[in-house]
Amino acid sequence: MFLVYVNYLAVLLCAVSSMIIGIVWYGPLFGKEWMKMVGMTKEKMEKAKEGMAQTYGIMFISSLVMAYVLAHFIWYASPGTATVLIGVKTAIWAWLGFVATVMFSKFLFSVDKKPMKLFFIDSAYYLVTLMVMGFIIAVLH
Repeated sequence: MFLVYVNYLAVLLCAVSSMIIGIVWYGPLFGKEWMKMVGMTKEKMEKAKEGMAQTYGIMFISSLVMAYVLAHFIWYASPGTATVLIGVKTAIWAWLGFVATVMFSKFLFSVDKKPMKLFFIDSAYYLVTLMVMGFIIAVLH
């Protein structure tokens, strides 16, 4: 049986980093542009705040899963000898092969054609998040 070593502290820190990156990304960096492109108004934002704790909780769990799977990818790329470069490169390839392609397909077939800039903002968030996760996983490996 092939055992994969996963540092659960690294996975937890990756999930926390994902949330922090999201707060900055969809806040001061791109928040106003993103809100405009998705049609978010202050009224809709106030209404959305009602279920926000649950949404953030589910997003955190999603980030834990993403980090856990990325830890496996990094292990398979370099069993037991992961470097920061391998961690970040593996994250970039995972983003390109899975996240960017799926998000782009969703963008192409969306009924309410959004600006291409929205695709770049949303997909780049995941690129940055995965790269930070790859860094954390490699450093704490």
